[in-house]
Amino acid sequence: MTKIFFGLFSQQADITAVKDGLPYWTFWLLISFIFLLLAFIFLRDKELRRKMDDFFFRTRKKLIKYRHQRRMTRENRKKDRLIMELGQKAWERRIEITNGKKVFRELQYLEEKNVKLVKETDDIKTKLSFLNTSLDENTKKIDARLSEKEEEKSPHVEKLLEFKGEEKEIETEVAEKQKELVRMTKDINSTKKELHDVEEDGLEWDDEKKAEVKSIQEKLDHKEEDKEKLDQKIKVLVEKKEDFEDQRKEHEKLIEGIEKEITKIEHDKKHQTREYQKEIKEWEKNQGKVSDKIQKVVKEREPLFESYGVLVEKERGSDRELEVFYSQIDRVTARIKEIEKQIEALD
Repeated sequence: MTKIFFGLFSQQADITAVKDGLPYWTFWLLISFIFLLLAFIFLRDKELRRKMDDFFFRTRKKLIKYRHQRRMTRENRKKDRLIMELGQKAWERRIEITNGKKVFRELQYLEEKNVKLVKETDDIKTKLSFLNTSLDENTKKIDARLSEKEEEKSPHVEKLLEFKGEEKEIETEVAEKQKELVRMTKDINSTKKELHDVEEDGLEWDDEKKAEVKSIQEKLDHKEEDKEKLDQKIKVLVEKKEDFEDQRKEHEKLIEGIEKEITKIEHDKKHQTREYQKEIKEWEKNQGKVSDKIQKVVKEREPLFESYGVLVEKERGSDRELEVFYSQIDRVTARIKEIEKQIEALD
């Protein structure tokens, strides 16, 4: 048979090699003929058909056996779970059995340990609740003090800005009047020069010259009087600015004192918050450790529940609440035996 296959593939290789010289439909006609020949040989060869049937039959048996084994694995897991639940239920009802005293004592020890751990967890939760509440109350109290200080500072800030504005306006006005004073001083100096020139011009002091000198002198006196008034106004403005400046400095001093208090309060707030958070973190860490211990106890009880369940299932007392588990275990056991028979039948 192997020779036939090699011969056919050899022929196919030859056809492929020369297909460029054949029509396309001729190539596919030859391929179809080859497949028909193979089918004919297969139908004629009984030994080949038997081997093929045996191969598919063994494969089908393996698949069926594999499915049965998977079913049995699931049923065994289900039975183990039911036995563990039976043991847990029997323990909860404190049902004692003849050969289960040792397991009972171990479960009792773990139960007492679990009760202590649960109480410890409750105490930690109470402590954490107290710390979080205290932190919130402390934060609110400090924030209230900060708000009071901000309110206390607010009018001083308003006055400070007001005085700064007044000082700025006075500075502007003084600068303008000083410019005017410079112009007046120049004008007075010019008038003095004019008076000096008239007096020293070498002309006879007649009535006309006297009248001119008198006119210039009167103009000079009037300008000096205006300058004196302007000097006085500038002096008043400067004194007023100094008064505003003193009040501004006073408010700045008050604001500085309040801001120091605010800084101290904020520093105390950060320090107290850190202390609270540090303590809270430590208690949370303890809570995690206790939780891990509880999980460890739960894991340690599982095999004990299973062992106790095995003993209870063997003894099968008359407790009605356990009869449900007995019935379920019996059904699962029956299914396991049936599957085992089906697997044996396939071997």
